[in-house]
Amino acid sequence: MISNVFAAIEPFKNKVNIQTDSTHNNDWNESETGKNNAACVDIDQTTAQDISINGEKKKVNSDLKVDQLQKCDENDAGHNNAKCTNSSINFLDPIDVFFGDNNNINYDIDTKQINDCDDKRNGDNNSECLNDLKNIITSLTLLGDNGDVGVDISTEQINDCDDNTDCRQYVKVQ
Repeated sequence: MISNVFAAIEPFKNKVNIQTDSTHNNDWNESETGKNNAACVDIDQTTAQDISINGEKKKVNSDLKVDQLQKCDENDAGHNNAKCTNSSINFLDPIDVFFGDNNNINYDIDTKQINDCDDKRNGDNNSECLNDLKNIITSLTLLGDNGDVGVDISTEQINDCDDNTDCRQYVKVQ
């Protein structure tokens, strides 16, 4: 996970809280006589631009959670040549909270990606599974008093591509 954040905050009981939680699990096995040539890649990148807060009692909260699982096994005679990729990219444009008091901004992004590309028959596992997700939140400016803004994005991508099939999912949330 990559995170970049710059915050310019006046010291008037303002709070910025950014939490990230990422889980990656790759499980690719060869059960019999073949070779295990599987290649699984997890990409989890979050980039946040500048956060600027002026005024009093303002809060910016961001909770980013990414769970990625790859299960690409070869269970009979044959080689495991599976290629599985989970890619989750989150981009937050600048956040500006100007003027007024008691404003709250909440970003919640919850991503679940699963590739289950097993081969249970004789022969090679040549599956190619791809989950590709991009969440792009463009700039946000909040003006005035007592404003609440909530951005909640929950995505789930599951490829169940057993026995030499290819699966691809592309999602772009903007």
